[in-house]
Amino acid sequence: VTVEVDENATSPYYYNDAYRGGVTADAMSGGNKSNTSSNSGGSSSGRGGSMARFTIYDRTLYAVSNSDMQMFALDNPQNPTVWAKINLGWNIETIFPYKDKLFIGSQTGMFIYENKDQRNPVQLCQFRHARSCDPVVAEGDYAYVTLRAGSICGGGQNRLDVVNIRDLTNPQLVKSYAMQEPYGVGVDGNNIFVCDGTAGLKLFDATDHTNLTLQSYITDFRTYDIIPMGTHAIVVGPDGLYQYDYTAANNLQLLSKISIGK
Repeated sequence: VTVEVDENATSPYYYNDAYRGGVTADAMSGGNKSNTSSNSGGSSSGRGGSMARFTIYDRTLYAVSNSDMQMFALDNPQNPTVWAKINLGWNIETIFPYKDKLFIGSQTGMFIYENKDQRNPVQLCQFRHARSCDPVVAEGDYAYVTLRAGSICGGGQNRLDVVNIRDLTNPQLVKSYAMQEPYGVGVDGNNIFVCDGTAGLKLFDATDHTNLTLQSYITDFRTYDIIPMGTHAIVVGPDGLYQYDYTAANNLQLLSKISIGK
């Protein structure tokens, strides 16, 4: 059953790179329970997309600006406390938690931070790439990074990078895959989702990371970011919020849409 709900609201133009945001969701029943704690930082409080600038790990909120990561203590959620600020460099774009690590996307590379002491993250390494817009997600021994050209980030790359992070202090590029206009990226086991802008939503099988195979794709609308939830995914585009069932990876099914008027 497809459900469509119209909302009369003002929305940012998602494809203007001045817009910095993403999509987040509360933990939902029927989702990937093995991934609930990893993507939401050990808590069922919520889950962020790859383009998000803030995330929660246990009792700490992290928010990244262009150059810093600001932490807020959530011991008393009704009264968050400003905690500490860490300088990350410049051109910082996104933050994604996985287990006790924080993956930071910047225009020049991916940073990995050890976060066992959640109020005192420590940088483990930086994986550098050509200057480009750069969201990142991770699961298991691999991180997935999209690089996008033709924007304020500069650069001429449009691709998905698969990075081996088994040694967190020495990430290694496994392979790059050409894309059209990649924005957000999502991972759920061997399912790799790429929000490829004007080329729509693409779902790859990553059983062999050196040979990703396209399972299905949707070109009905431009896509910006995604959160895979185990059986269904939340996708955001310039005109609204979509929900797709990917139980059958070769046949994505639209479940609902919340339209956002401009």
